[in-house]
Amino acid sequence: MRCEAQETDEVIVDLRCSDCMTWLHVPFSRADMEELDRCQSAWRDEIVAAYEHSVSENMEALAAILGPALALDLVGADDFAFSRRLPPAGSSARHRR
Repeated sequence: MRCEAQETDEVIVDLRCSDCMTWLHVPFSRADMEELDRCQSAWRDEIVAAYEHSVSENMEALAAILGPALALDLVGADDFAFSRRLPPAGSSARHRR
């Protein structure tokens, strides 16, 4: 969660268990912190790549379905228009925060 550099070659890191919410204050060497930063960066890159791949696959699947439907005139622009329904009673803009 947080870290604080010490005068020695250590960094005190606050860790929190997401299951039991227990906090620990653990000393790590600067080399350990650099390795952790490197790993987190690599994991983040992997997550972003997987997300981009998933979005691309989903868009391709939608195009494969919508293309033929548009060609056969099974769907049109009206199918994608915003609905003009009124908001539910009691949800006026004045009461939103």
